[in-house]
Amino acid sequence: MNSSKPSNKTLDLLLNYEVGGGKSYYEKYLSKFTWPGGASGPTIAIGVDCAYYSETELVKIFSFLSKEQLDKIKKASGKSGERGKEYTKTLRSAGIIVDWDKARDIFQKLTWPKFTKLAEKTFPGLSDLHPDAYGAIISLVFNRGTSLKGDSRKEMVNIKNLIPKKDYKKIAKEFRNMKRIWIGKNLDGLLERRDAEAKLVESCV
Repeated sequence: MNSSKPSNKTLDLLLNYEVGGGKSYYEKYLSKFTWPGGASGPTIAIGVDCAYYSETELVKIFSFLSKEQLDKIKKASGKSGERGKEYTKTLRSAGIIVDWDKARDIFQKLTWPKFTKLAEKTFPGLSDLHPDAYGAIISLVFNRGTSLKGDSRKEMVNIKNLIPKKDYKKIAKEFRNMKRIWIGKNLDGLLERRDAEAKLVESCV
């Protein structure tokens, strides 16, 4: 498949869970730096978590900003958790804004290619899947990263093993099985996201 851009269904899913209420919601709540919580770092645009990008990558992503702003953003690299929470305050006070059109542009030209590359390296055969199943797994990687270590990642290991078989029904089941990690933790958004990804995979059957 052509992984240069997300399928329409994938883009809709990602924008829904990374942005929520579309352009108006984005410009009101997400055009400035936020800290989503947990192991996140300072985040802006459509899910660009600066803690997980190198300084060089951040300069490329935000090349349209001033040098002074870029210098501040570069320092967000590696700052996750509580450090990320504190540094988000610094970035917000700097008045850095990324408008909706820039955010979509960053996502399609830079963020999407980065995560497809990571996902294809972790999940051999991924690029041979139906575009919507491919997109569901990219959404998962976008949200959870590519680590396959530990009990919390066993469903991702199972998905990896199912991909060469193109067993869409079982892949979808593993997305739903993964919800065990967040049940009862007041993280309903993640439970809904895994269901949405599972449905996207099932649509390929």
